[in-house]
Amino acid sequence: MKHRHRLGIAVVLSLAFLSFGCEGDQGPEGPEGPEGPEGPPGTGVSPYSYQGDFGEPCQHCHANTVENVLLTGHTEAYEDLSADSRTNLYCLQCHTTGFDSQVEFGDTEIAPENRGPDIYGYDDYYGVDTEEAAERRAALEGVQCESCHGPMGPDFNAHQPLVSFSTHFSNDGEPTSLCFPCHRTQIEEWVESTHAKAGSADCPAGDTDCQVEALTDEWGRSSCDYCHSSEGYIRTHDPRYLTYEFPEEITMIGCPTCHDPHQGEAGGGNYAQLRDVTAEEVQYTYPYEPGDAEVPRMAGYGPAQTCAQCHHARRNTANVQGQIEDGYSHFGPHPSPQMDMFIGAGSYQIPGYTYDGIHSHQSIPNGCVKCHMVRETELHGEITEHAFHTWEPTGGNCEPCHTGLTDFDVDGKQTEIRGKINQIAVLLGYADTADFVANFENDSLDPLMPVWQREVAYAAIFVYEDRSSGVHNYTYASSLLDNAIAYAATFVGP
Repeated sequence: MKHRHRLGIAVVLSLAFLSFGCEGDQGPEGPEGPEGPEGPPGTGVSPYSYQGDFGEPCQHCHANTVENVLLTGHTEAYEDLSADSRTNLYCLQCHTTGFDSQVEFGDTEIAPENRGPDIYGYDDYYGVDTEEAAERRAALEGVQCESCHGPMGPDFNAHQPLVSFSTHFSNDGEPTSLCFPCHRTQIEEWVESTHAKAGSADCPAGDTDCQVEALTDEWGRSSCDYCHSSEGYIRTHDPRYLTYEFPEEITMIGCPTCHDPHQGEAGGGNYAQLRDVTAEEVQYTYPYEPGDAEVPRMAGYGPAQTCAQCHHARRNTANVQGQIEDGYSHFGPHPSPQMDMFIGAGSYQIPGYTYDGIHSHQSIPNGCVKCHMVRETELHGEITEHAFHTWEPTGGNCEPCHTGLTDFDVDGKQTEIRGKINQIAVLLGYADTADFVANFENDSLDPLMPVWQREVAYAAIFVYEDRSSGVHNYTYASSLLDNAIAYAATFVGP
């Protein structure tokens, strides 16, 4: 019995050795335990004003936005710098987050009087040789959420993000754009453009405060604001803002009108972070119905499609036909029908005449952008391509097809088109083009005016309102004017 007892002990010990000395197959997972008690609320307090970390603190509420921002060029702004540029303060101030010190081109250090008030941005850790400084620099590389919306700390709960849809300057010269600190060149160009001055004619020149007030009073939430204000355009062309509560004050079109700061090409957006590059069809669709496959439309011109969203004639079939029959206090197409002219369609065409809208300029890649924006120029001592936001074309935009241009009257074609408009004005009984443009709208309402005069006038006003004197589409402009002149001759003689 004693022997058996010892044998039993030996067997048990052997089994115990096997159990604890060697790892066996993992058993099935046990049931999930009960949820623990909720922890204490966070303080929402950080030792830093700028959090950085590429939007990590913002993801809890803005996950989709942060995900999209991380795929834009802004996030990669630091990575895009060369090794030399990463030690260049002038470059770093716009390629990092929280850099609020003032640095001029060529500065190699931050002067004490130019150092910003914040002490937790990238500039405050630059050149500091500590482990914390290195970690902070890494967390603040690139252009992140806080670059535009302001520092999120130190108290997260009290953070009120900066939001602005404006690009103008107040009367005292202060910029209202969140883009200004880094896109100063583009905004100073924009100020000189017609876009920056598209407001009320009742405001004195340069009175931007008056323009903003006039926009708010005249065009807020009207049928005009979707092309005459930043907020209206965004609400119309960006589905994410359909239910957004915009501020009461609306602003002139500017940077955020066309460009989406949160989404770029890599994140499913568009080139240059443009909001809307969809195809745009002409609104005078006769003899088709809107939406028909046969309706002429501008498509495939990349970033130029953004221009087409507003630069087209906004008169539908019924409206145009009504003008021809009865006149109209705003006779002709809506001003700026550049898209329609470019694709060679959209004007009232006199029945029985043949119209040609095909022109070599239609083969220009990116259409409007090639001629009105991008060209080579000297920046900081180097020749580089630059997108000019004045939208004023120069001879350089026309290369390599045309070289050495000092104006756009190539082979006298602009002079020819202007002469034909003037010829129509005289045929209709006006002294010249200026007299015709100033008075025909009111005169068209005269019930005794023959219909043929309105038919002829529409062509002249359409070409005039394009403002390029044939450059956008010499073929279509010539067709419209030549046919109008020939048609008028059947009533008044040659």
